Amino acid sequence: VKWYYKTITFLPELCNNESLAAKCLRVLHGFNYQYETRNIGVSFPLWCDATVGKKISFVSKNKIELDLLLKQHYFVQMEQLQYFHISNTVLVPEDCTYVSFRRCQSIDKLTAAGLARKIRRLEKRALSRGEQFDPSSFAQKEHTAIAHYHSLGESSKQTNRNFRLNIRMLSEQPREGNSIFSSYGLSNSENSFQPVPLI
Repeated sequence: VKWYYKTITFLPELCNNESLAAKCLRVLHGFNYQYETRNIGVSFPLWCDATVGKKISFVSKNKIELDLLLKQHYFVQMEQLQYFHISNTVLVPEDCTYVSFRRCQSIDKLTAAGLARKIRRLEKRALSRGEQFDPSSFAQKEHTAIAHYHSLGESSKQTNRNFRLNIRMLSEQPREGNSIFSSYGLSNSENSFQPVPLI
């Protein structure tokens, strides 16, 4: 079965690539819930240490869903305003490099906000046991090295809270997964794993 892709190029000379990519993923997330599908993955062909890049590609084995996604109001409007260039739907070449873009929630636990949540949790447990809790006695005991990642700001309509999508890119062997992605188009969903072409 062939893979298809469509690439969005962010046209403004100066723009926040992470903010635009986050909005694109938000539209994909909404699309996935509206149509009860998980067939579209994302690829960032210009990913580097500094940024996710000025391009985001949507990949799928289902050409109809891919075309329907890029007809969503946000994408049409951004193309009309000349903020985006959206490519035609194209077949992925056979000799393409494959990678995975994975959400890494464990990074959240190491941030200042994550540590604050942990302290609140520890305090709540101590108080429920009738014990005193001294937050100053809690200290991070080890230092952790974190592999490179990019963080995209998202918001949940369900909980009305903001959160970060921490994403890592890993090299992969081209292999057939089950073609199911997370609702944000990432390679790791609950029970599956699917590499994407870096295109």
